[in-house]
Amino acid sequence: MPFARLRSSIIAARDERQDILQQYLRRGYPATVFLALNISGPKKDRPGTGGLFAWAQTMLETTFPDRLNLSIGQDALGPYAVMHVDRNAIEAKRLCIGIETARPSARLVDLDVYDVKGEQIDRGCLGLPPRQCLVCDQPAMECMRVNRHTSEEIITGTDELLAHIGS
Repeated sequence: MPFARLRSSIIAARDERQDILQQYLRRGYPATVFLALNISGPKKDRPGTGGLFAWAQTMLETTFPDRLNLSIGQDALGPYAVMHVDRNAIEAKRLCIGIETARPSARLVDLDVYDVKGEQIDRGCLGLPPRQCLVCDQPAMECMRVNRHTSEEIITGTDELLAHIGS
């Protein structure tokens, strides 16, 4: 796929995801959880992504048996799911971090949690450091901001984590 078309489809997917999230947030539940995978590179359906997404979904179902309004989709960014949980958003984020750190490949699982006001609850709200980079020990956002690593290095790190998962 040419770069301009890929870029356009990614932007459209982000916009659509934001619209879906806004629809969920307007319903006023204590917490909304958005599940996605952080898969580097243009190819989002790399070997192992299906298995990792299924694992993350199962973990959410186990962790939040009271979840409501589950919606699952697939777009240019890969698979995603959004749901309401009848828990305090801080508690929900704490539980989601447990999933994100349960095994090495879970580093690629992204569980965003929003409170009843639509505010995102991040790791900082719990006094935790930001996520580490896939390549080095620095915060991932810092590495992204300064373009510290090549896309090949990041894709290699992603593929190494996915290598231990069935597709």
